[in-house]
Amino acid sequence: MTRSTRALAVLAAAGVAVAGSLAGTPPPAAHAEPVNKAVLDTRATPPIGWAQLGMSDRMELIGANQPAETAIPVPDGVGPGTLSGRIGSVVNVADGRVEVIDGRGIVLGSFPAPADGDTIPFSVNISPAQVVDDRARVSFVLREPGRDADSCTQPPALTLTQLANTFSGPTPDPVSVAGFLPGYLDEIAIRVGSAPTAYEQQAALDLVAELTHLYRPMPVRIGVTTAAALPPAAGARRVIDIRDGATPGITITDAGTPAAALLIAGTGEKLLDQVELFTDQRMKLAQSSTAAVLSSDRRPDVTSTVKTFDQLGITGQTSVLGNTVLYAGFDVSAFGVGPVTRADVHIKAKYTPVVGGEASVLIRSAGTVVATHTLDESGSLDVSATIPAEAITSNVGLALELRYIPRQECAPLTDRLTFALDPQSTVSVTPGTNNRGGFPVLPMAFTPDFDVTLNSPDRIGYAAQAINLMGQQTAMLLRPHLTSLDEAVGSRTALLAVVDGPELTRAGMAPPLAAESPDRLTVDGSTSTEVDFRGPVGSLQAFSDRGRMVLAVSGGGDWSLLDESFRHIRGLPDRWASLSGDVVATGAAGETVNLTVAQGGPMAHQPAPGQGWQVWAWLSAAVVGLAALAAGGVLAVRYRRSRGRA
Repeated sequence: MTRSTRALAVLAAAGVAVAGSLAGTPPPAAHAEPVNKAVLDTRATPPIGWAQLGMSDRMELIGANQPAETAIPVPDGVGPGTLSGRIGSVVNVADGRVEVIDGRGIVLGSFPAPADGDTIPFSVNISPAQVVDDRARVSFVLREPGRDADSCTQPPALTLTQLANTFSGPTPDPVSVAGFLPGYLDEIAIRVGSAPTAYEQQAALDLVAELTHLYRPMPVRIGVTTAAALPPAAGARRVIDIRDGATPGITITDAGTPAAALLIAGTGEKLLDQVELFTDQRMKLAQSSTAAVLSSDRRPDVTSTVKTFDQLGITGQTSVLGNTVLYAGFDVSAFGVGPVTRADVHIKAKYTPVVGGEASVLIRSAGTVVATHTLDESGSLDVSATIPAEAITSNVGLALELRYIPRQECAPLTDRLTFALDPQSTVSVTPGTNNRGGFPVLPMAFTPDFDVTLNSPDRIGYAAQAINLMGQQTAMLLRPHLTSLDEAVGSRTALLAVVDGPELTRAGMAPPLAAESPDRLTVDGSTSTEVDFRGPVGSLQAFSDRGRMVLAVSGGGDWSLLDESFRHIRGLPDRWASLSGDVVATGAAGETVNLTVAQGGPMAHQPAPGQGWQVWAWLSAAVVGLAALAAGGVLAVRYRRSRGRA
């Protein structure tokens, strides 16, 4: 199904023409000063781990009175609530405390450092923190009164772990289209009916991608259902109905009640137009109970192979005496060029000129040293490095290991080197598929456009879950396109296929787990084994097919097993990014395993001690994984050598 191009009607610079709700409504006043988003409501979200917000959930404080700064993303419509975590790994601290300070220097709160080495929880109310550009900048400072120390004295140190935040914001019963989606939700359920048309399916998948992008970095679960009825929406849950064949428009039904829902209606392409209101924050202009998109023109996504650190959101500054690690990283999906085989990083930084003593920086990515440089009296760093293909995943990490040793023996602790990354540093990427493949390249390989094929409309919910999970990991808006399997086979575009396993092999694809029947699979890696698992196996597989990436979702005779597979992924700290290999599968006993059969394994392109060790390790992993899948059943295995198969 191809979307026709229409002229773009612009209203209030929103990019979408809207009728019915905006007449006479003045635009919101612009704020000249940063707004404190915290003064919204006493309702708060559950704690959301910093890892889910795209941040490290661990901080190390070394030395007294040395601030460790970070910036917490605060999505539009909510404010920061309670900061929590655990404090431990305390070294040489007596009667100390940790202060939490916002970007204005205001102390938001403090908590004591345990003196007995225990690990204890802490929490601080950071709702008064200043929020600028959707971020609350906070610093952690270790205070220890009465300490008189120098660089020859072991500095006080501690570690903050399991860092998480709640957010506060209103979740009233909606009365307008603009107020239907509050700043935070637990779940959005999109209902398409028991026999959805192709337009309803496409509109639902578009909406999943757009709402996931709208709420990012909050991990709001957004799903699609063909159920005839759903429980009423209430609190932090919303229901959206999509209807093909009705008058185009977006309407709040049962406004102001717990049963309020959003009805998105239209006929054919006009239905798809309505969904475009949710591309970004323009929906907030629809401040009455109904609106209608008159026309839309989806413009091409802006892609680039070169971006600055500022564009990628990479920032970093630290103070060094001895050794310190500054962490940075970037979202490869933000380039929007699909899979990447190489990344060249040009790092610029300013630092305190080193006129006495020694200083250096060592740069690592995925454990590989990519550059080193001596820091001298110039005060400027200008160094280039190449991230190798085997280290490139959807999210590439960089660690700058900084070292500064003063010339003066037992120098005062104030003799420190300050190091700050230049936001005009750049990352240049080279598109290509010569990387590890498998789950580590999701969602990078699916940005921005990809095909979706369903062998049955009632399985659209599984496609929605995959899109929702991928969209939570990328700053690029995903663009799913519903198509048939026959059309998708001949395409070079990345493919999300929700089909039965045998359909993949009949289409000429070679997934890691090739199904001949629901419980009979060929596991095709460095060796090939045909296995009768004596029970169904539901699987998600990420593999390469003719130069493009395929994410195959197969029920294996019992599609309910996929609910366990997706639940497993949602429970991981970084969801897709926590997976290695190319298979996530759930066997008959409901146990989910993550396997490396052919691609995406952690040992890719790494030196091995010897050929014998390599074979032993692969066979051991395969035996353990397949045993879990068998779930206690008897295996009937025909083993044959595989030549020329990967």
